[in-house]
Amino acid sequence: MGSEVQVTLTRDSVCMGDDMNDHTERICVTPRRDTTETVMSIAKEYLPSVAGRGHTWDCVLNGTKCAVIIGNCVEITAISDTAFSEISNLYFKYHSAAY
Repeated sequence: MGSEVQVTLTRDSVCMGDDMNDHTERICVTPRRDTTETVMSIAKEYLPSVAGRGHTWDCVLNGTKCAVIIGNCVEITAISDTAFSEISNLYFKYHSAAY
């Protein structure tokens, strides 16, 4: 891709106290060829650290689920080959651990 794109980030809250915060952030990134590499790089800086294990994040890029992140950015699995556009929206949907 090569050129910088504008990305609006949003995410779910992870607990009641987190609900009070606005999780919208705008950044500029230069996407890598592999979308999941770019998503993981963003997630490592943007997502909160959650205590415990077993939680996941769905990564939704411009309305399409593109990846799933396991835990605190331990592993990422690609779901689709969605690419970043010049102006993109990246939403992280939180799934708490189920025991």
